Amino acid sequence: MKLKPCYQILLLAAVVLCVYYPALSAGTCSVDDPRIIAAYDPGAGKTLTGLFRPGGSYYYRPLVELSYYLDNLLWSMHPRFMHLENILFHALSTVLLFLIGRQLAGAWSIKAPCFPLAAAILFAVHPVNAEPVTWIAGRTDPLAAVFVLAALWCLLRCLSTDRLPFLYAALLLFVLGVLAKEIAICFLPAAMLLTFYWPSPARYRRTAIVVLAGVAACCMLLLVTFAALSPTLSASNLLSNQGGGALTALQTVTSALGFYLKKLLMPLPLNFAIDTVSVLYLVPAILSLLLLPFWLKTRSMAAVLAAACVIFLLPALAVSLGHVAWTPFAERYLYLPSAFMCLGVAGQASVFLEKANRQQWLLPTVVAIAVVAGTLTVQRTLVWQDNLTLFRDTVRKSPGFAGAHLELGVALLLKGELQQGRSEIETAERLNHRASIADLIKKDLMSVRLDVGDYQGARDYFYRNFSLKEQAGPEFLQLLAKADDSLARQAADAAVRDAIYRDLIDTYRLMYLKTHDPFNLYQSGKVAQKRGDVAGAMSYFRQAVREASADTHYRAAAAKMLQKLEVGQ
Repeated sequence: MKLKPCYQILLLAAVVLCVYYPALSAGTCSVDDPRIIAAYDPGAGKTLTGLFRPGGSYYYRPLVELSYYLDNLLWSMHPRFMHLENILFHALSTVLLFLIGRQLAGAWSIKAPCFPLAAAILFAVHPVNAEPVTWIAGRTDPLAAVFVLAALWCLLRCLSTDRLPFLYAALLLFVLGVLAKEIAICFLPAAMLLTFYWPSPARYRRTAIVVLAGVAACCMLLLVTFAALSPTLSASNLLSNQGGGALTALQTVTSALGFYLKKLLMPLPLNFAIDTVSVLYLVPAILSLLLLPFWLKTRSMAAVLAAACVIFLLPALAVSLGHVAWTPFAERYLYLPSAFMCLGVAGQASVFLEKANRQQWLLPTVVAIAVVAGTLTVQRTLVWQDNLTLFRDTVRKSPGFAGAHLELGVALLLKGELQQGRSEIETAERLNHRASIADLIKKDLMSVRLDVGDYQGARDYFYRNFSLKEQAGPEFLQLLAKADDSLARQAADAAVRDAIYRDLIDTYRLMYLKTHDPFNLYQSGKVAQKRGDVAGAMSYFRQAVREASADTHYRAAAAKMLQKLEVGQ
């Protein structure tokens, strides 16, 4: 390749920006993105020191949290800037992969000068990376990859230059990677593998292996400790979700391995909600596991990178065992494995072409593949432009996944298509087996009934799900209060209206007991006033004034109504 390395780096950055430019207009995905943005609202109470305090959430990813904190501080969580950050992280990972390729080419004596560029181009445009790059919540993978790939480059620099400080830098970057996402822990076994099979003389190879093994042992001890202290993260909890025990779990992870290996080489169809994989994927998985040890005996670079790819797939295999994410299988989990796959494929192709004395074919072949792959990636980023388009695509490919129907229903409701939206959410309710979204589905079905003016239907749906009001959470009680308030205003019979008002006051009482929010007292006072219960209204208004903060919008209104009622007494 005649281009200087610096120009090749600029070319890679340009390729990434061209392919992912449409993502800048993608807005926010209704899965997780709104939750992230709301979490950094000024009223949410996020602090810089609090980001690094363990125990705040299910995951401990302070560097990702820090990136969102800075998003809020610098540009108020504007989606365009947040998408740009994801794209820049991907561009940086691509450049680091190029630099790693240069180190590998020197060690394994790969003569094709365009091998590093070819590997990096494949990674830059690989369609499976569209999800983590385009999705704001998918930032965890590109950010963790930056640190993992930088750590790997430092390690390879240590081996190739015999400069021990690079090993220390690699360990520091590894720690930062773990603070971005747990998958970075796989750097340790992958690094030991690459160090063990490093073909060139290296003064500190044995030192590096010992140090990496020691750090790995410490990490294992910490993981065992955390698993014992946190049952939700334990392996036994993942196995308990299977219902079939260890044998079913083994079948699940092996099928997942075969599926992911196929996805790396043949990514279509691209899908945001992959809920099941065929048992037939056991075949490629078993064949790969049987052949890989024999391939490693050749000590070829491609074999070592293939093994590293499998190592980085291990966390994804664990996720397939339990309901700990949006879906049990996901394309975003392939971000780091795809980096090693691209290096391995480009490296093996270089070796084959070198033996055939056709090294000049490598770059044109990669460019042809990149054009096809890049086109698919651009198309995928366009699908992510709009929630309605995304979830229609998702439902078409995963018709049995309840979460996709729910998100499609919500997207339809926001577009004003109430009947279709309600139908999709009802389908989600029928298909759903996950407790984590059951209440969300019910709330949406109550809300859509209210939106179309079916107040009695909303009330009936509430009591189909809760035999007693006390069983419902505040969100459901709020929806019931809206339904009852509208029914009371529509009631022609005074006795019926009064009965609804009494029940509405009881609903606000329960909401107050559950939330301790004085606004519910204010609401109770207004309803009591409508009933003509002056004494009850005064009591509620008085308590609301006493308990409400001075900056609440309703405190002054409650005080004014109380004064008016006292004058009329």
